[in-house]
Amino acid sequence: MRAAGGFPHPLSVVCDNVRSLANVGMIFRVCDAVRVERLYLCGITGYPLVEGDPRPPWVAARAGREIAKTAIHTVGDVPWVYRQNAIGVVRELKERGTQIIALEQTIESVDYAQAGYHFPVCVVIGHERTGVEDPILELADLAVEIPMFGPGHSLNVAMAFGICAYEIVRRYLANAET
Repeated sequence: MRAAGGFPHPLSVVCDNVRSLANVGMIFRVCDAVRVERLYLCGITGYPLVEGDPRPPWVAARAGREIAKTAIHTVGDVPWVYRQNAIGVVRELKERGTQIIALEQTIESVDYAQAGYHFPVCVVIGHERTGVEDPILELADLAVEIPMFGPGHSLNVAMAFGICAYEIVRRYLANAET
């Protein structure tokens, strides 16, 4: 499901404080699969090795190794950047006219399959336990959630992102054909 000419789809992703390096690697795989414009890794979210890496060498090496293990050769194909402050990224994108979607269960969230997406879109995913932070939720244009039918109250963050990302790209491609 590649965009025409291999160009990215108008979809960006902000990972704010995603603590699991395995989840970060899986998010890279999904971002590659759906051809995102850019992946922003923010806060405590681990990121691959970079030249002149400011992290202690053992931290950078472990992050690079663990992300690469689940990303399976996609890190180099996904445009990504590390930014300390996710709120700043979200504000910048919003000022450029990007619709900000928080993938989060809230009292106002809507079913991801019923949501109204307006492109370009940025999906914000948060910490595995505490979710998307309130200041980002306040900036979001919309919060979406995936219905849960079993006793579990949520999905793994990388899995939830994959489900939502494919729906967003499906909608974009359907609109592009009309």
